[in-house]
Amino acid sequence: MQSVHSGLLIDHCRFSDLKVLTMRRRKFLKHCTSILGSLYATILAVPALGFLFSTLKRGNQTDRTYRLTRLNDLEPGVPQRFTIIDQRVDAWTKYPPGPIGSVWLSKSKDGAVTAFSSTCPHLGCVIDYVAGDEEYFCPCHAATFQPDGAMVSGPQPRGMDELKTTIETIRGDQWVKVEYQKFETGIAEKYPIG
Repeated sequence: MQSVHSGLLIDHCRFSDLKVLTMRRRKFLKHCTSILGSLYATILAVPALGFLFSTLKRGNQTDRTYRLTRLNDLEPGVPQRFTIIDQRVDAWTKYPPGPIGSVWLSKSKDGAVTAFSSTCPHLGCVIDYVAGDEEYFCPCHAATFQPDGAMVSGPQPRGMDELKTTIETIRGDQWVKVEYQKFETGIAEKYPIG
C-alpha cells in the first residue's frame, strides 16, 4: 500500500523511519545555520579587528622625514616652499603617491635652516611668502607672520608651526631633511594629528 505524505511518495513507511528522516533534516538545517552564522560573524569581525589593531599598524609606520633640497641650493634670507610627496593611506585604501602638504624652508646667514608648515594654524589655508614685505601671509583672513613664524596680525591662535630639520651628508652634499607632520588648527596649542 502506498500513501502520499507532504508531496512525497512513501511506501509502507513506519513512524520510526519518518522520525529518523526528520531528525536528519533538523540536524542538517542546524549545521547549515551554524555555518552561516559563523561566516556572518567572521565577516563582521574582520573589519572590527582591523579597526581595533590599526593603532599597532600606525606605530610601525615608515619614517615621516623627507629629504627636500641641498643646503647650498637655499639662498640665505629667502624662504622657499617645497611640496611633500608621499603615499596617502585612508583606512584600507592606498592612494598613489601625491602631494600631502608643503613646507617653507629658510636659511639664515650663518647656515641654520628653519622649516615651517605652510598650513595656517587658523583654518588650514595655505600660507604664502611676500618677499617685498618680508613676511608670511595667509590670504583667507589676511593673517601675517614674521620671518621667524611669529604671528603679527590676524585671527590665528598661534604662530606658524615649526618643523624639525636635520642636515644629512650624502656623497659630499649636505641635504636638508624635514620631519613633516600636520597640526590641529583653530587652537592655541600645537597639537600633532595623523
